Amino acid sequence: MGKGIFYAVSVGAGDQLDMTLRAKQVLEQADVVVAPVTKQGSASAAYTIAAQAADLSRAQILEMLFPMKAHTDYRERLRSGILQPVCAALDEGKLVAMVTLGDVSVYSTASYVRQLLEEKGYETRVAAGVPSFCAGAAKAKQSLCENGETLGILPGVASREVLEQAFDEFDNLVIMKAGRALSWLLPLLEERGLLEHTTMLRDVGMASEYVGSPQAEPYSYFTTLLIRQRGE
Repeated sequence: MGKGIFYAVSVGAGDQLDMTLRAKQVLEQADVVVAPVTKQGSASAAYTIAAQAADLSRAQILEMLFPMKAHTDYRERLRSGILQPVCAALDEGKLVAMVTLGDVSVYSTASYVRQLLEEKGYETRVAAGVPSFCAGAAKAKQSLCENGETLGILPGVASREVLEQAFDEFDNLVIMKAGRALSWLLPLLEERGLLEHTTMLRDVGMASEYVGSPQAEPYSYFTTLLIRQRGE
């Protein structure tokens, strides 16, 4: 087994100014930068952000395909062999850094990559980042939770039953990648009297950023809802 190190590197929500100094340092030391793409030939949003904040000129760029499709089993896909180039670089003793939007610990495919590589015996590390809901809450000048309030973080693919249970269990909610669920989620929020206490974040840190009413269109894959059940 080689002595290379794999880093899962968070680059933040979208604005390169939100990328951490640690992430910049790791990326500028990396021999290989893994750039996740949603389809062949497309640009990597995470790599684009990283390249604006760090000098990546010395690193080899390795693209890894992660289609954004519902119910995709990314762990199974990673076991199919697409990690072989990463393993080869690690076996050569190289520092390999995979960039990911937001924070590695929050619904990130980079976390699957890191876990599988660690299972194979490779040394792995993580550089934390600013998740979209924190960056968006800052832009909205809104608290996610105060005093003894509880906060629940759910994916937009969660069922109505799961979300209704979460409404009963938590004071405030964050629903990530909620765009596809808004057709039934917005009526549910209206039914519970929560529309006026909900902020929609779309493409935080990007050119198409929007922070405001959840009824504003268009929606995107990177649509997040901040819901304060107690109001403000």
